[in-house]
Amino acid sequence: MKKEENKQQKRETKKSYKGAVIGLTIATSILGASTLGLGIAYGMANSQASQYSLQLENIYKKNYYELVDNINGADMKISKLLVADSDKYIAKMLTELSQSAKEMQNNIAALPLSGENIMQSVRFINQMSGYTQVLEEKLAEGGTLSERDYATLNEMHESLTDMKKYMNQMSQQMINGYSILRSSSRINGAYDEFSIEFAQIKADDADFPTMIYDGPFADSIVNQEIKGLTGKEISKDEAYKKVDSIFKNTMNMSYDGQTNGRFNTYNFMLMNSNNQKIYVQASKKGGHIITVSGNVESDMKNIDFAKAKKIALDFAKENGVEDAEVVWSEELNSQAYFNIAPTQNGIVLYPDLVKVKVDMENAEVIGYDAISYWTNHTKRNLPKASLSVEDARKSIDQSFEIKNERKTLTPLDYNREVLCYEFECEKNGATYYIYINAETGIEENILKVVETSDGSKLM
Repeated sequence: MKKEENKQQKRETKKSYKGAVIGLTIATSILGASTLGLGIAYGMANSQASQYSLQLENIYKKNYYELVDNINGADMKISKLLVADSDKYIAKMLTELSQSAKEMQNNIAALPLSGENIMQSVRFINQMSGYTQVLEEKLAEGGTLSERDYATLNEMHESLTDMKKYMNQMSQQMINGYSILRSSSRINGAYDEFSIEFAQIKADDADFPTMIYDGPFADSIVNQEIKGLTGKEISKDEAYKKVDSIFKNTMNMSYDGQTNGRFNTYNFMLMNSNNQKIYVQASKKGGHIITVSGNVESDMKNIDFAKAKKIALDFAKENGVEDAEVVWSEELNSQAYFNIAPTQNGIVLYPDLVKVKVDMENAEVIGYDAISYWTNHTKRNLPKASLSVEDARKSIDQSFEIKNERKTLTPLDYNREVLCYEFECEKNGATYYIYINAETGIEENILKVVETSDGSKLM
């Protein structure tokens, strides 16, 4: 499989966090500063560090302002929905509300937030996303909104209005010089000052039906349980030695502080023999490499794509990703991008995806994102397929030409993991990936490959 790649850092932060696409695309965070890595530069003391810090601050503020816009937009959409008479228009507003909630989730995930105090607002946004999707499905199946539904929507509206007021007040602080980067690096008690400020944004829980937030989806993308990290806590010096042993082409390496969030990490800046900066994060627990962020502007290639693939697989294996295979790849200029997924009993585990970027000029890894892997990876009791691949194939419309098929564990909404048959198909010159539930035969998802100037994109 292949994937959208974006070389511009500003565009990278707009990456959508949607259902199966999370598992099937290379996260654009590895092309520049990763979400976890946004706080690593404040300890650097040179002009380049100052420039990098400014870039990080701009990324933070961009996501904050987008969050404000999405909350304001959602507030307006729900107010229109509550006075609408047309089921068609109500369905349209529900679709837009659901999308707004997902974008809010992305924005929050890209901010340096930690601690239980922010969970009320995050939980509300997650519940809003799930609830609006359920109402969408209800209308699509011919149903109508009940009095209970409208009461819940009214409560959602009140909570959004409260959030909007405080967010707009905080925006004024930004205009007056408030720095997210500085505030997130100042610890006040158990949490950093930015998280404490953000925690003041209150969203009273609407009376959502229990079925909407049962399960892990309601636990928030910020405070989601970390299943994969293993090992004991290590020291900064131990982490330094681990990183130094992995990156052998390093001329200089310095410690760049810590990040406390979903993952608690030690951060390092490396300079390789070509004077390229690479930022690395190693987990305090176990010393696992979580992210590597670097960029190279070059069109030179000294290795071929097959060699780059081997480098990516070897790097992932060296960092604990066993029994894995490349499920998507892309080559742009002198850089090769790979999605690598572990397998279990021959089943591709998309929720545990690792993303790797290889510099084909210098034959080394300059981008790595194992956030999903260390968040989700665990030994699973995988269900057995009730449906044979032959029967699943019958669910594919005959107008599609099936090119390839495999069994996958596919992430869907509400953090559901579903055993599917993945069919790579072609129709009218376009490539599609169709996912058939291996237990029920239901068509769970269809993704289309769209070619862009920045590579292939799944939609």
